[in-house]
Amino acid sequence: MNMKKWLSAMLAAMLLLGLCGCGENGSVVYVQSVAELAGMGGIAPGDRFAGIVVSEHTAEINRDSEKTIEQLLVKAGDDVKEGQILFSYDTEQLQLTLDKQRLEKEQLEASIENYQRQISDLEKQLKRVSAAAQLQYTVQIQSLQVDLKEAELNLKAKEKEVAKSEDMLQNADVKSPVAGRVQEVSESGTDNYGNPKPYITIQQSGSYRVKGTLGELQRGGIMEGTRMRVVSRADESLYWLGTVSLVDYENPTQDNSNNVYYGMSSDEMTSSSKYPFYIELDNTEGLILGQHVYLQMETEDAETTGIPVSMAFICYEDDGTAYVWAENSRGKLEKRVVVLGGFNDMMGTITVLEGLSETDYIAFPDGELCQEGAPTTHDQTAVQSAVSEGGV
Repeated sequence: MNMKKWLSAMLAAMLLLGLCGCGENGSVVYVQSVAELAGMGGIAPGDRFAGIVVSEHTAEINRDSEKTIEQLLVKAGDDVKEGQILFSYDTEQLQLTLDKQRLEKEQLEASIENYQRQISDLEKQLKRVSAAAQLQYTVQIQSLQVDLKEAELNLKAKEKEVAKSEDMLQNADVKSPVAGRVQEVSESGTDNYGNPKPYITIQQSGSYRVKGTLGELQRGGIMEGTRMRVVSRADESLYWLGTVSLVDYENPTQDNSNNVYYGMSSDEMTSSSKYPFYIELDNTEGLILGQHVYLQMETEDAETTGIPVSMAFICYEDDGTAYVWAENSRGKLEKRVVVLGGFNDMMGTITVLEGLSETDYIAFPDGELCQEGAPTTHDQTAVQSAVSEGGV
């Protein structure tokens, strides 16, 4: 998503909330989750994603549609070594085909010898016949020369067929070009949309990266260049660091889970998209291909251990003290002093080091409309209804 467009949309939404966010004379104030605001699309600090260790490189093995597979020796999930036999073609059929081609090759060779002999005999006779008969001999010779040329061309083509069949017979066992794990075996040879697919896809071992997915509401929360921590599910004291190298918005997958309404099937209106992203690791020692892991954004220094909040929510006293309008434990609005850290110019956020937690709720400030003690609500629709009734 274009970052400028995302920021523009976010600011527009904040301005809309500002019209109804803070009220006076006891009107209800709409407050928003700090975790959601900090997450910039539903990702809060400390949030975890499910991830899996995948290969950066894959090997694709195609089958010959003209040959019959006699035996498939692997299945999805199998670990294979380089040079290991994956499947074998039917050698009996291959041998029959080769025998037939060799016979046809011998017949062409015999035809060529016969044409050459006839041409030689006619050329000798041509020298002894009368001038009137020479034209007839010449026509016969030329006709045989055309037949000879055609037979020679057919022989060259047949020799290539024989060589190919001999090679196929010698290589009836198809071997893995790499060491890795079989990701998929496609018997049909096509995907759900009819596009061609390789017969066997192998994830190559030794060149790992980690794959995670983002939901539609999390778009923009993780970008290329984001530092990530990859945590072992078996032992959370083990972790690896890496950098997001790609967020693939061009190839989303559809998630239809929990999207059936009132007995109606999911469709494009109820399905949500999932977007894969990939992490290039600083090192891969100890990781296993196919290993399931946890993913979370990495915090590298003291300032980034705080909570990123849009600058639009931060207010300042005359003496420079920063504060936000926050909901207290009694469900009332209060002015809360915060300690600020670094500023992210690209995202338009500033890190709040002290004064806020992920479980807090804050209001969008709008001048004198926010007041100490104003009642708060987490329901934006209730505020919008009150604004409409009030004629705003």
